[in-house]
Amino acid sequence: MRVIDVDHHQQGPESIPPPEPTRLESAAFSDHAGMSTRNVTDSEVDRWARGRKALRTADPRMAELMDADPGLDPDALFDGWPSDLWGALVLQVIGQQLSRAAAGAILGRLEALHGSRLPTPAELLDTDAETLRRIGLSRAKAVYLHDLAARLEDGRLDLQRLRTLGDDDARDELTQVKGVGRFTADGVLMLALRRPDVWPAADLALRRAVERVWALDAPASVAQVDALGERFRPWRTLAATYLYRTLRA
Repeated sequence: MRVIDVDHHQQGPESIPPPEPTRLESAAFSDHAGMSTRNVTDSEVDRWARGRKALRTADPRMAELMDADPGLDPDALFDGWPSDLWGALVLQVIGQQLSRAAAGAILGRLEALHGSRLPTPAELLDTDAETLRRIGLSRAKAVYLHDLAARLEDGRLDLQRLRTLGDDDARDELTQVKGVGRFTADGVLMLALRRPDVWPAADLALRRAVERVWALDAPASVAQVDALGERFRPWRTLAATYLYRTLRA
């Protein structure tokens, strides 16, 4: 899992590349690329069925991608990621600019400090920066995690309230945390909250996929990719997942 570009109003690099965005959670999609289709039973509702129909008519090139994997299910890809917001945020921050394996190793060492479980926000605040650095976190990430934990402890960030907010408002709340920019926030919306209309245009991996599929001159800007993604509303999570899959080709 990797991350993206830093929003200009933030105090430092975020999930993706701090100076220049790179891949983030696109690793999430790549790592699980072989498990993209889930068997839906008669009692289950395929929540992406309408989205597949809509995307197929929205753009001919997207339709071609769908022909290669007509039953693609983003939820099957996301099931390996933390669904609780605290765990998802911690993993997102740890995983900034790291592979999923490296992020998982650091997370494992963090859990080992706390009886083989994820620490609570209060426990993380009590874990000093030097200890966090010894388990593999950078000084900046230690600051980010402490800021995140402090906001949860004092109520500036309320995870229950976050679940009730629309995408834009939730993103705005998350990006108040030090080191959390658009892509980290989008990763939480997509992977933990399972929102269907997330378009992580700041992720370099998605921009590369867009360049390839629509034959755009590189580097495609965030604004270009955002504009192109408008045609896929309100199913941009599904569209992004199809595009991430092209990076495996």
